[in-house]
Amino acid sequence: MTRDFMRLGDTVKAHGGVRSGKRGVVVATAAGRTKVRFNGTSGTRWVRSSNLRSTGSGSLSWILPVKAALLLFLVVPGLRFVVVYLWTHGGLDGFATALGNQMGQAALAWGHLVTTDPVGALLHLGFLGVVSRLMHW
Repeated sequence: MTRDFMRLGDTVKAHGGVRSGKRGVVVATAAGRTKVRFNGTSGTRWVRSSNLRSTGSGSLSWILPVKAALLLFLVVPGLRFVVVYLWTHGGLDGFATALGNQMGQAALAWGHLVTTDPVGALLHLGFLGVVSRLMHW
């Protein structure tokens, strides 16, 4: 599979140029070029990304389903709030006020969690950090 964008750590195989047939690991990328450390060599070499194919091993094929699940995890509560508000009020009149009230209640709940269960609050912050890291991977 030919890709214009390789990720760090992807294992690739060259299919054109001087290193044709050699396997290596991506160590850097920039402007359509990829810096690869080829097997059996001590250094790295810049190669056009179009001359590389991902071999599949070492690539992060699991990251797309994880990102989709995290996106649903983050978006569904907001959509639920909008749907329930529209269902109960029949329109958007007062929606901004209700959203502000809900955000204020969430801030108070967070403050309550920090004061009553600091370990749980730290675990929650750690989870949000992992989610943020995965979403930017």
